[in-house]
Amino acid sequence: MNTTATTTASISRPVPGPRGKFLLGSLPDFMRGALDASYKGFLEYGDVVQYHLGPRTIYIVSHPDIARTILIEKSRSFPRNDSKDDLGPITGQGLVSNDSYESWLTQRRMMQPMFHKQRLTTMGKRMEESAQRLLARWDTYPADHTLDVSKEMVAVTLDIINQTMFSTNVLDKVDKIGPAAGIAMRYLEHHIRSPFKTPLSWPTARNTQFKQARATLDDIIYGIIRQRRQSDAQHDDLLDLLINARDEETGEGMNDTQLRDEVITVFGAGHETTAHTMTWAWYVLSQHPEILQHLQNEIDHVLEGRTPTIADLPRLPYVHQVFNEVMRLYPAAPIMGMRKVTDQTTLNTYQLQSGALITVNIYNIHRHPKFWDNPETFDPDRFSPERSKGRHPLAYMPFGAGPRKCIGSNMALMEGPLLLAMIAQRYNLELVPGQRVEGEVAITYRPRYGMNMILKPRNAI
Repeated sequence: MNTTATTTASISRPVPGPRGKFLLGSLPDFMRGALDASYKGFLEYGDVVQYHLGPRTIYIVSHPDIARTILIEKSRSFPRNDSKDDLGPITGQGLVSNDSYESWLTQRRMMQPMFHKQRLTTMGKRMEESAQRLLARWDTYPADHTLDVSKEMVAVTLDIINQTMFSTNVLDKVDKIGPAAGIAMRYLEHHIRSPFKTPLSWPTARNTQFKQARATLDDIIYGIIRQRRQSDAQHDDLLDLLINARDEETGEGMNDTQLRDEVITVFGAGHETTAHTMTWAWYVLSQHPEILQHLQNEIDHVLEGRTPTIADLPRLPYVHQVFNEVMRLYPAAPIMGMRKVTDQTTLNTYQLQSGALITVNIYNIHRHPKFWDNPETFDPDRFSPERSKGRHPLAYMPFGAGPRKCIGSNMALMEGPLLLAMIAQRYNLELVPGQRVEGEVAITYRPRYGMNMILKPRNAI
């Protein structure tokens, strides 16, 4: 069977790409760094690049028009890859990894109301209180105290997701949750990249470590679910909403396994992505003091010393521009999950092989010179109303696009700017001299070596 994903041309051509090494293809380059390898391929070969990773053929797409075909116009023709080869080992059949369209659609409809802006605004106070706890702790540090901002941002976003998901503080479990989540993420990144997958049942050191980490997370999550099921109290949090969510057709709710999968999906995505985005924000602002000053001037002018709240965010447009530009340069999920090419397909004049995998590279799209002037430059004014007018709607897609667009985008667009405003109002952060800054993809895009910075209270500058 032959299908056509687009009819813009009648003649198809093979997809260009590197030949790579004998048998291994480009696998060694991708194992060293998938993001760097795919960006280099984009610069050398163009908008669609074919790679051979051992026995697998993968196409990487770096143009918003072609991304729209895959993610929106013909999304059913490019189904998600088997969840066992993706995030499924940790998120099960949660919203991000569910590869059954019908089951996913039911879950999405059940969960969508949870993430409407109006609903999330009622949880804004909890976000503010979590940020205040971070600042109160920082206030106890001596002048020029050095801290790892990546760990600090994980701590505050973990506090926020605890409060909005569970209405409770489980920071006493951070010593277990943080390392377990880190182990799981790195295992999954290796699992996704490797064409030679070791069955999870095999007692390798990597598998054993991952299963122990997953068991730790399960113990915590299932314990909280059990407590909530046994309680008649109302908490007005995301877990309450998940428990009370009903399929509009059957009236059925989620069982404990479904709840666990959705909780761990929202829990992981709800703090990891924002935490790493915020870490990159403080790094890039430390390299552009004039932009930090502009940001702080807006905060000072609008708030006149009053602590920022969720209600103030519409009056802080430059804060949003800075946050958007950070997400452009450092998208939290820079490469989308793999999709399958189920039939021999012509995509934008390119001939795709049946059985291959295809993915959209957000990192590359955010640097495409056709849509961004000086794409490597940090310039928040790109997101001013004047310069945003007429931009391709998928030239900027930090949350993906189409039916599977990140359900938590509204939450991130509240939480990130709020943290940015609250922290920048009180502190400057200077990069420690000699700090090695290098990105790595472990599902999310994070600094490989942390981000050690010097804390500078503004009232002491």
